[in-house]
Amino acid sequence: MITAVAGETIVRPLEPGDRAAVLELVAADLLPGLPGPAFAELDQAVQGTCAGGAAVRAGLEGVCSEVLACADGQVVGAVSWAERSADGAGALLWLHCLEDEQHLARALLQRAVTRLGRRTVHAFMDPTVLAPAGLPVRMRPGTRRALEECGFSGVDRWRFLHRHLDGRGDRLYAVADVVESPGLPGWQLQLRDRDGARIGEALVRLPVEGTTALQWVSLTPARRSAGNVLLEQCLAHLADRGVREVTAILPAPVEGQPDLDAAFALHAAAGFTEVDQLHAYTRRP
Repeated sequence: MITAVAGETIVRPLEPGDRAAVLELVAADLLPGLPGPAFAELDQAVQGTCAGGAAVRAGLEGVCSEVLACADGQVVGAVSWAERSADGAGALLWLHCLEDEQHLARALLQRAVTRLGRRTVHAFMDPTVLAPAGLPVRMRPGTRRALEECGFSGVDRWRFLHRHLDGRGDRLYAVADVVESPGLPGWQLQLRDRDGARIGEALVRLPVEGTTALQWVSLTPARRSAGNVLLEQCLAHLADRGVREVTAILPAPVEGQPDLDAAFALHAAAGFTEVDQLHAYTRRP
């Protein structure tokens, strides 16, 4: 277990022997319902690769991953950044450290900003193999404050929702056909009415350790008023297949876009709870 920090620290390149300590830091920052990454996923994150792929994520150059270590060798933080070839901006890809030790996050941020030089830097803008896009500002207040101290401004971009599927009730009817998704490792649920008419569809990722992510739900206009019932039925269908938890990420509400409020209300009516707000950050030179 990584303990509180006392004394001096140094920033150095991430080495293979640091991986277990870094994974421990990542696990401490996991949102509910998200499976912890393994060594393979961490290696992908260090290289800046996409999930399940071998190529560096499009538009990233000079990916660098470093750790913050105490004099005794204990790793207490890690950070990764890169340059965006399209616009020359910097990208802080991921950062994890002891959340109660705000000065550690500040040291890692200052390192990344210094190495990236005088340019705009975006932080937590895109998902990685370690976590979804956005900093969970409630769960990670130390990192949030460190970002603000280092000149970053945050924007509320997404809502992270979570739903336990324990004790699901009986389904009213066979709500969905389940087929393999052609574009994502997951299931496509083709929703239908009692008479068999197609009324919408949902897409979920393949479950990992009994947990899946609801990517989206789409209903025909005529059935949107019954959306919460249909989503409940969809969740019951997933429970039948051994799924115990479902997560979802929705865009944050925006004035003048009622569809975003409607989407949140749909999930809330189906029992989803907002766990955290996910903010993206930008620092101008």
